[in-house]
Amino acid sequence: MSVKETSVQRLVRGPKQPSYGHSIASARYESVRPLRMDEYDRTRLLLQWVGTHKRVLEVGCSTGYMSKLMVERNCIVTGIEIDPKAAECARRHCREVHIRDLNALDWMVGLSPRTFDVVLFGDVLEHLIDPAGILLAVRQLLNSDGSLVVSLPNVVHWMTRFKLLCGRFDYESCGTLDHTHLRFFTVRTSRELLWRTGYSISRFHPAIGGRMSGHLRPAWQCLANLMPGLFAFQLLFQAKPV
Repeated sequence: MSVKETSVQRLVRGPKQPSYGHSIASARYESVRPLRMDEYDRTRLLLQWVGTHKRVLEVGCSTGYMSKLMVERNCIVTGIEIDPKAAECARRHCREVHIRDLNALDWMVGLSPRTFDVVLFGDVLEHLIDPAGILLAVRQLLNSDGSLVVSLPNVVHWMTRFKLLCGRFDYESCGTLDHTHLRFFTVRTSRELLWRTGYSISRFHPAIGGRMSGHLRPAWQCLANLMPGLFAFQLLFQAKPV
């Protein structure tokens, strides 16, 4: 007997066979879909917080898809990337790209102190062994009025909670349960990470996302504003060294 599945049932069921061959190429983070760039869009807000005519260090720049948008806003971008193929693509947009492993002690070699107006971590800290150590280190790269812009996935988003309720915790190629994530963050723990490493949070935004956020976006954003721990897909912060 055949029974038609709902979209939620398909979401929870996932693939018929487990997949262990997820890609580690940084290019997988570059969306093939056109950016919405509406008032609810995470990328638009990050660009707004970075600003224009800024010297930016983009940590984990991938293929440079965010770098390109910042350069279009008259920013000078320096990229840090671990994937050589992605770094080669990013060089089309960045002033320079350093191929570095952020988990290595010497990742800041060649970067001058007090050089940058903004350091951008767009969904990067969750991939690191010691995100607190990285945040402490980049303080010396920011100029006297510099700021940190951070995006982190919210591991307790309602979709992840629903999967757990159904007994599912399957790693994926990208997203909240990206198979290369080493750390998982909530609203509270992400705030604590910034405070503990000596930053004062000047802005916070609970960004919507996920498969169902393409419809009724004002309603989803209202829910995220009211209950960010449950409805925020990503947690956006702007912070300054204390």
